[in-house]
Amino acid sequence: MNKMLKGFMVMLLAVLVLAACGNDDTSDGGSSDSGSGDQVELEFFQFKSEAVNEFDALIEKFEAENPGITVVQNNSPDSDTVLFSRLSQNDIPDVMTINGGVAFGEVARAGVLKDLSDDALLDTVTDEYEDMLKRLSRTEELYAFPHSVNANGVLYNKTIFNDLGLEIPTTWDEFMALLEEIKASEVNPLMSTYGEAWTVLPPLNTIASNTHGMTFFDELEAGNTSFTEVYGEIAEKIKAMLPYAENDVFGYDYNMGNTAFANGEAAMYMQGVWALGPILEANPDLEVGVFPMPATNDSNSIVSGVDVAIAMAKDGDHPEEAQKFVEFLLQPENVEFYLETQRMFAAVEGAEQTDPALQELQPYFDAGDVLPFSDHYYPQGFAVDVMFQDYLLGGSVDDLLSEMDSEYERLSN
Repeated sequence: MNKMLKGFMVMLLAVLVLAACGNDDTSDGGSSDSGSGDQVELEFFQFKSEAVNEFDALIEKFEAENPGITVVQNNSPDSDTVLFSRLSQNDIPDVMTINGGVAFGEVARAGVLKDLSDDALLDTVTDEYEDMLKRLSRTEELYAFPHSVNANGVLYNKTIFNDLGLEIPTTWDEFMALLEEIKASEVNPLMSTYGEAWTVLPPLNTIASNTHGMTFFDELEAGNTSFTEVYGEIAEKIKAMLPYAENDVFGYDYNMGNTAFANGEAAMYMQGVWALGPILEANPDLEVGVFPMPATNDSNSIVSGVDVAIAMAKDGDHPEEAQKFVEFLLQPENVEFYLETQRMFAAVEGAEQTDPALQELQPYFDAGDVLPFSDHYYPQGFAVDVMFQDYLLGGSVDDLLSEMDSEYERLSN
């Protein structure tokens, strides 16, 4: 999530709720004027700049099948800020995509989105991701359909692995032994780019979620546990990997890391599947795969979240047409078209991800063996990435844990 929004969203939340409450004099959400033969125009507010072309193609297909409806895609460079500004004025797009993170929870609780809890489309979406969205909104109602989902993992250079005769690790101890083996071969084992604080989140989320699961947050909120009690082991594992990243860790940003990994400058790269696009754009010939990071010596799950959720305005001007467009976007063949270039996984039954680079992750999705991103459930404004960046730059684990507990108490209160 854009860090500029953290304070901004908190201030706007109250305004959003008031705006929603002030909408009681609207119509009952009946049919639009399409029955009169007029052309209906829907606004599709879409947050992913890298997916504009794919959604344009889908819109063209939809309009050909529905000649009475025109869909206008609206994508802004700083879409979160624009969307929150519009919501504060009760200017709600007909259909919108929202990332399934902290921002979604804020919007869902504002009362401006259509409740989809009884929609027949829910029979086609994956239960685990429906539950994630409900947990984010802290409601029993569902305010968006999960469309496509992402995952953290270890991107690896298949050529290097084949040349060195390396095997995919399945436990934390095997992973650390693999790092040592690669280092002994005089190849950089690991690409890390902690010059941008957020890039510590892929390994952190994977280790944290697999270590403490989601019950940690319930216990934390109830006052039955603390970061000091649980996060020491997590912090030590994050730091244990640092010596195996032989690039300029705190001088590299995300884009530099993508390019360096694409050019064969490391055997592995801990990132999300979203990095595959820019990496393969930089080097289309790279033989790359992704395996689940083995965060513990016990069972390990994929850490995954809703990359794109699709929502509708609660009191939109064209509810029937909006529903028809959303149903179209969630058709398996249209989801698969999106997955081809975006390299995500489907949250819709019947849609499959066929990219060879991602096939080592697919069994986890097939089995529903997924855990949410831990950082989606910290309090608003809890800058865990910055705290861990400071720790990795030379801070002590005691100071890190103390800061996490004090920040949690401050922000919770």
